[in-house]
Amino acid sequence: RRVHGITLYRCGPLVDLCRGPHLPSTALVKAFKVVSNSSAYWKSKAENDAMQRLYGVSFPKASQLEEHLEFLRRAKESDHRRIGSEQELFFFHPLSPGSAFFLPHGARMYSKLMEM
Repeated sequence: RRVHGITLYRCGPLVDLCRGPHLPSTALVKAFKVVSNSSAYWKSKAENDAMQRLYGVSFPKASQLEEHLEFLRRAKESDHRRIGSEQELFFFHPLSPGSAFFLPHGARMYSKLMEM
């Protein structure tokens, strides 16, 4: 139901501020993991109450959850941002978070690739 532009979804005692329903019944969830959390102020105003936001994944089988977590682990291992920094090819700076700044080895590699 909509109340002043907020979408509420109720599942038993749980009231969720999202666009549910995600599942017809939580009984279908056999494996669940909270993957991260954060806090935010209601309507982004510091004088309002703080809310806790949880991010999670759920699967109908524990084996599917384990497979997903293994996929995430492998993706983290092959993250180009981490590998490039460890190999001293480039770095990122908070003043320009989306830009990679080449270090000498990275600049040489980039130049050679551009020559091909």
